Order: sequence, then C-alpha cells, then structure tokens
Amino acid sequence: MMVRNYKKRDVSGSLTDRERDILLKVAELYIETGEPVGSRTVKKTYKMEISSATIRNVMADLEDKGYLFQPHTSAGRVPTDDGLKVYINHLFLALGEEDSSLLNRLLDYVRSSGVCEIEDILSTVLDFLQNSTGYPGFGISLVENLTVSSITLVKVAYGKVLIVINFSPDYIIHRVIDVEISDFELPKLSRELSKRFRGKTLSEIKRELVEEIDTVRKEFADLSFKVNSQILSTLNGVNQLKLQGTSNIVNILANDIERLKEILKILEEKNLLLEIFSKFIEENKRVDVILGSETEVEPFEPFCFVLGKFQIGYRNSGVVGIIGPKRMDYSQVIPVVENVAKALSFLLNEEDI
Repeated sequence: MMVRNYKKRDVSGSLTDRERDILLKVAELYIETGEPVGSRTVKKTYKMEISSATIRNVMADLEDKGYLFQPHTSAGRVPTDDGLKVYINHLFLALGEEDSSLLNRLLDYVRSSGVCEIEDILSTVLDFLQNSTGYPGFGISLVENLTVSSITLVKVAYGKVLIVINFSPDYIIHRVIDVEISDFELPKLSRELSKRFRGKTLSEIKRELVEEIDTVRKEFADLSFKVNSQILSTLNGVNQLKLQGTSNIVNILANDIERLKEILKILEEKNLLLEIFSKFIEENKRVDVILGSETEVEPFEPFCFVLGKFQIGYRNSGVVGIIGPKRMDYSQVIPVVENVAKALSFLLNEEDI
C-alpha cells in the first residue's frame, strides 16, 4: 500500500461571510458534542439575531457546497472533511502564540529524566505529549537530507569499534559494532570512508554503501562485508519512527475490529507513516493537521494527524505529533503539539541538556 502525495484541500474560497460564520459554529458544536447540529441549536447557543429558518437555509447551502452533510433526514448536520479543514484553518489564524508555561514544564520534565541521547529525549517528549493530549504520540528524526562531513572508527575494546558519523549541519550518530580491526587499519579505513562519503546525503550513502565499501583497498577485503553491514544497519536505524500510546487506538476503534486490525498493522510496519511525515517535512509549515482522507489510505479515514516540525541545527530535521480521531478539540491539541515541537528543537540544540 503506497501513499501518494496527500491531497491538501483548497477550502479558502466559495464561502460568504455568513456561510463561513455558521460553518465554524456548526463545526465547533459538533466537536464539542459529537452530535448532528440543528439550526435552533446554533441560534440558541450563539444567541444569533437571524432566524432559525435563515440559519437552516445557509446550512442547506453549505451541504450543497460539500461542507456539511446530514446523516439522517430528521437529524441536524455535521461537517464534512472539507468543513473541518475550514474550521482548522481558522484555528491556525487564531492560534500560534508561544505557551511559555507548557514549554517550561516540558523542559523540566525532560531534564529531570536525565536523558541526553536524541532517541531518549524523543521518547521522553512523546510521553509528555501523550499525557498532555490523551492521544498516541509519534516522533521521528528525518536526516536523509543532511550531508556527511566525516566517518571515524575508534577501537573501544577487543572486537568492538565505535562508528561516529558526523553530518553537516550539527548532527552526529554513533554506534558500537562488533568487528575486529587492527589499530593500523582503523585510521586508514576511516580516511577512506570519509573520502568516499563526504558531501553525500544519508539516502545516497544507503544506496551506494555496498558498492563503495567493497572498493576500499584489497587489504580490507576480509572485513569489508562486516563493516558494510554494520554501518548500513546503523544508518537504517536513524529514521526509526517512535510510537507511544498506540493502545489508545483501541478505544477509538472499539466497535470496528476490522479497521482496528488494519490500523495496528500499518502502525507496526510504519512505512506508510514515514512517507506521510517525510512529505510534511518538505512543506513550508511549522505545524499542520492532516485528515485521514488526505492520506488516501482508507483505514486512516476516521483519524487525523496533528504534526509539528523540530530542528537540529538550521534544518527541519524531524516531526513530532499525535494521531487521534477527527472529532478532537483542535483548539487545545494544536498549541500543545506546536509548543512541544519548539521545545524539542531547543532541547536538541542545547550544548548541555
């Protein structure tokens, strides 16, 4: 199952001011109650001066335009995905202020845990995010576009070598591998690997690794396969998606077992999510909401993703966010995700956490 470029809805036009106002009110009431919204409820709740009949006619026009639908002929109306996007885009205009209280709470939470590795910091942040929103949190460092500046091999014990890969700008990955290399060979192999991979991106190195390492000097031939596989394993682990709190998905889909099975399978395989998040990282937005229907992956239809970008150095380097039902309190969740992403950027760029 492949993810095409998810469809971003153009919902900026075709609405009058009155239509937009009533649509926002219907969406707000639906998110709050989970029930179809009638014209009388809108008039009473917001103390509107226009009549219920006028509101009802506007709601009928919104249904004709695809922003509302009526689940039953005798019921009120609920927003379609296009209607929800109008509401969400309106929230983006109203939100965006930095929440210093939340930022400080998250910074204290991470620092008190004593973690310092990127993967551990990300896991701790996801705990905080899940606890703050009640929805499963996810995060991933996407460094495919960073370029290698050097590769260093350092012997740390008999049969164990530390690989240190420096990326530009300001990113380092390291791992201890099981391979025996003599003290004489280590610096030579480090220089050869650095020379061959310097200036190349992570994705380029993955594609070329087998060929490139096998072209090192003949005296390294016996260990080239071991080094090759160990470095490749290290690089493949860089973009590992972290998901925490997936048990909450069960509560959302308690009455749809078949869909639940499909979702859990997708979450376990993670490749589809990686595609979605990789596309978001390329967009000119710091935070966004992607409805399940926009992914064109049918099992995601009842869900949405609230995403925020974090930075390592000067580049967008990762995504953090939550997955939850389309009917969620976006006015609460969006600021949490946005400020968590800001705090994560701060943490990952500190000299000493």
